[in-house]
Amino acid sequence: MYKTALVKTDIEDGRRVIDEIEKIIPITAAFWFYREEDDEWKLVVVSPGVEAKGPIDLYTKIALLLNDLAVDSHRPVTMPLTRITMTSTHHPTYLRIKRFGDAFNDAYIYKMS
Repeated sequence: MYKTALVKTDIEDGRRVIDEIEKIIPITAAFWFYREEDDEWKLVVVSPGVEAKGPIDLYTKIALLLNDLAVDSHRPVTMPLTRITMTSTHHPTYLRIKRFGDAFNDAYIYKMS
């Protein structure tokens, strides 16, 4: 099976989404990660808020943010919430990316702490 490409608009929209998310919650790391089982790139957002507040609270905030970005008259972003994964700083995917970084062909890193 061939891997779906991460395209320039995904990278640009991902950057914009991450910048906006960072205004409302702390982010430890953010990166695109290719999930072979779904044949899809997911925007992974790592935040201590996942453990502190729970993922439902954070997904609700992000859903509202995505709605605002979708109706932006200058440059709308139409990223569905299903492409975003919120995770804690203890998640194995984050720990692998943090450890091996650019050695992964299946990741595009915006921020890594």
